[in-house]
Parts: sequence; C-alpha cells; structure tokens
Amino acid sequence: MHVRTRVSLVLFIAVLCALPASGVSAPVAGAVPAAADTSGTPPQDAAAYISEGKSAVAGQNWTEALIITTKGLAWYPDDPELLCVQGYAYLKIGQYQRSVDQVSRAIPLDPRAVRYANRGYGYLALGNYTAALADAESGIAQDAEYSTSYGVKALALQGMGKNQQALDAIDTALGKAPDSAHYWHVKGRILASMGDCSGATSALEKSLAIDPGYSLPYPSFGSAGRALEQLRTECPPVSASPSATTPKASAGAVALPGLCLAAALLPGLRR
Repeated sequence: MHVRTRVSLVLFIAVLCALPASGVSAPVAGAVPAAADTSGTPPQDAAAYISEGKSAVAGQNWTEALIITTKGLAWYPDDPELLCVQGYAYLKIGQYQRSVDQVSRAIPLDPRAVRYANRGYGYLALGNYTAALADAESGIAQDAEYSTSYGVKALALQGMGKNQQALDAIDTALGKAPDSAHYWHVKGRILASMGDCSGATSALEKSLAIDPGYSLPYPSFGSAGRALEQLRTECPPVSASPSATTPKASAGAVALPGLCLAAALLPGLRR
C-alpha cells in the first residue's frame, strides 16, 4: 500500500470516528413517550402542537419535543409537520430508525426538500448511503436552491467512496450558504478522506471560526473541534523546504547533458 493511501485511510478513519461535541444529547435507548389519551375533544389544534414542538426543538429539548408531538399525533396522526418534528427529535437523540420511520410517513403526505433532507440524515446515520443519496436527489428535484440537500448528497457520496463528487456537492452547498459551519465541517471531512491535510485543516478551522458549537445533525457525527484535533495528530509533518544554501548546478553543468543529447542525435538527423 502506498504511503499516500495509508495516510488517506488513517485520516478518513480519524475524522469519521471523532467523538460528539459536548452539549449534544447522547442517544437515549427506548425514548418513546407514552401514548396520549384521546378520549373526548382535542385540547388544541394541530398548529398549537406544532408550535410547541418547534419551540422545544429550538431549545434543543428533545424529550419535550417528543412528548408534545406524541400528544399531537394521538389526535392528528396524519399531520406531516408533527411527524417531521418528531422524526427530527428522534434523530437528535440517536433513535435513527425511528426518525426515518416517522419522516417516511410524512413525505407521501407532503413531500418537501426539507423532509427528504431530514430523512437523508437519518439514512446517513444508519450508514445507508444509497438511500441518503436518493433522498438528496429527490430534495434537489423539489427545490434546487435548498442547500441542505447538497450537504446530504456530499456525505452520501463520501460514504460511497466518491470523494471528488462529494467535494463538488459540498462546494455547491457552500456556494448557496457560505457561512454554514456545518458545510465547512463536511468539506473538512471530505478533504481529510482525500489525504489533503492542509485543505482539511483550513476547512475545519473555518467551521470553528463561524460557530464552534453548532448543532450537529446527529449525535454520532462528531464535532469539528475533535476532527481538527485528530487531524493534527494524524497528519504527517510538513517537509522542510530545500535550504537556500543548497548548491545549485552551474549553467555549464546544466547545459552539458543537453549538448551531449544533441550531439548524439545529430548523426541521425544528417541521414
């Protein structure tokens, strides 16, 4: 195995396996709220449950979001927004299959790019890169300006080993949202897997400069800070540039081989 190939493999594993950032909820086993009582009249309409659920999500209170959406879905089981808010909360606590299942119920009811992207992240977390790529492409077909679809596409392609295509996709996402800490983080991961230590370091530093504590798409994604730390540990040291005092060949010495080659060719040219 070539040295460059070994370095690329080490970098890919190091960045991909970085630990989650502090402050991100760890996966909660069996985090399923109890079913709500649906006897009588609904205490409020679906919009109220949606608003409360989104408020809980904004505060990163995933358990509260699950409780609220479970109550809402007991009364409004086919509301796509409630299904998606719940699917998003499941994703954030590491319940990836439940997340995919809930968003899969919502998509036929109201297909949107954001829903395909949310399910795509669930598939990425499960390691199903083919399904994630399909969702990314469906989202792009729905709304070509929605940058998140390109982020999902980039990660799916990277997972499939198509790093150059992944890099193209994340550059498209950055073209639409250049101040996204997440997209710079993703670009750093891709460049690291390609063995580009300098480019990966620059991208990860850019991510951290924008927002060092941004909310990761799912707990096992790994933070940009830890990825950068691992990258600096695993990257080989930069080779020293040649010394300015290194003796240079004289003009005559450089010219001599050329003259000899010309002399050798002359007999043939004269024929």
